[in-house]
Amino acid sequence: MKKINLIGSALLMTLTFHEALALECPDKNSAPVCPTSGATLLDETYPTQAFVISNQPYMPTKDAKKVTRNFVSKVIANYDYEKVPQIILPMTDKKDFDVLVADIKNQLTQKKLPEEKINAIIGQITYTPIQSYTWQQDWFESFVDLKTGSPSIRQIDSYNRVWPDSGEKLSKAGEQCAISQGSNIKEAYSPNASARNTEDVSFGSGEMGGNIEGAPGGFCLVGDNQGSVFTNQFCGSPENVIQLQTSWLAVGHVDEIFKIIPTQYNDGRPKECEFSLMAASPKKAMELMSNPKQGQIPFMDLDVDNPEKDAAESRNTRTNIRFGGNYVTCEYINDIVKKRPGGIKTLPAGARTVLLKLIFGNAQAQDVSNEEKMLVELQNNCSSNIDQVSNYEIQEMMKLDKRFTTLNDAIDESIEKDKALIKSKILSRLPQCAKYYDELDVPNIFYGGYTMENPETKKVELAKPGSTNSFLPNPTNSVLMNKTVVFPDTGNNLFNGYLKDEMKKRKIKSDFISSWDYAHLGAGNIHCSSHSIPHCRPAGK
Repeated sequence: MKKINLIGSALLMTLTFHEALALECPDKNSAPVCPTSGATLLDETYPTQAFVISNQPYMPTKDAKKVTRNFVSKVIANYDYEKVPQIILPMTDKKDFDVLVADIKNQLTQKKLPEEKINAIIGQITYTPIQSYTWQQDWFESFVDLKTGSPSIRQIDSYNRVWPDSGEKLSKAGEQCAISQGSNIKEAYSPNASARNTEDVSFGSGEMGGNIEGAPGGFCLVGDNQGSVFTNQFCGSPENVIQLQTSWLAVGHVDEIFKIIPTQYNDGRPKECEFSLMAASPKKAMELMSNPKQGQIPFMDLDVDNPEKDAAESRNTRTNIRFGGNYVTCEYINDIVKKRPGGIKTLPAGARTVLLKLIFGNAQAQDVSNEEKMLVELQNNCSSNIDQVSNYEIQEMMKLDKRFTTLNDAIDESIEKDKALIKSKILSRLPQCAKYYDELDVPNIFYGGYTMENPETKKVELAKPGSTNSFLPNPTNSVLMNKTVVFPDTGNNLFNGYLKDEMKKRKIKSDFISSWDYAHLGAGNIHCSSHSIPHCRPAGK
């Protein structure tokens, strides 16, 4: 009992001291110049002044509950424990914040950092009394005041899943370092809100922060589900807008398929040309998986040797067939294993039909009763074999799936067109970057969407609004921390290895966060569950 009281006293002293610490604010004079296009949105080559991180996992498993702590730890480490940006944690319960801060301080103490440095780092972690919520990317967007270079938080009116005063509370958390509250971005949805009737209006999930991304040259990358009445409130002029095809996705956001990252090639290129465009690529994924040698790596690695992981839990959440992507993967795995000597039986068509009904919520009780055993058998077979099937075997099965190949070929074509559009727009303002312009295709494969034949062109096109999602955690939905790109762990060591190699080529670092339960199963990832707030240097200063 005495020991518990001592620990509690130490925790109280730590937290009382933490609340008295002052923030260290960034030096804007060392930042790149603010955009001169009139756009108030910055791309990720600009330095981050603050991170907003969710503590609300989509699925509250043991693994997912560790992600917020790991996220905060990676921010601190990737800034080399020096000049750490402010880390803002919106939480319903202050006790959760207190526990996390004590945990982080304990980690730093174990690293034997000087007490003065530990206190400075802890002082950068800020509690804000906003409801705990998973998708911190989407309910607001961070812009800049072009006269001062300081961030301005603007809440999105049409996003009603957070408290109305959340923007005010968030800006108050950063007011010591001149983060202010701007006017709300007004709604521009069509009355239908599921399809567009004019270019002025939004539909679907168009009006969310993940659908508002900056690009070099003072551009704004937005989805085709976002109306011009909405976009023109922050992008300066229509000439600054690059509208991309995103509504074929279930969520439909730019950050699911594109990301700007900084590079350090050290080849004499102008500073404004030190960037790369990352783009999701089914073609790259299939290329990596089809290599006869590299493809022998298991499609799914459960990281069973990691003491931080609960292997049984990981196996369960990756094979829970009530999640659509898991179901499709398990079908492939079962079809592969059944061909092996002594393999399993094929799942009857009736069981597959019932499972799809279960996923979409319209199964009859009798159907479930009749087929439940077979559904359990499917999941058990998948759970036993998920880390025993190679990338090469999976891609061979995918190639036999006509719907899969048609969908992913159409996605590749759509993304290639948008890559060309982004390139032409950026180089129209930065022609000096033409010979340095860099694109990086990152492996990502998709399921669940539909295609249709255009009656005029006779070409296969993606159905919109769509229902497409990513099989594995999405590399483009990553977070930049200083000169490190922190990716969601794809669960596929072949893909992770490729990402590490490509970051090395660009002279930047890579890191990974396990986010399967935390965000991936909710059709998002670590970029969706966080928000980077950048700043810039005003022109002429």
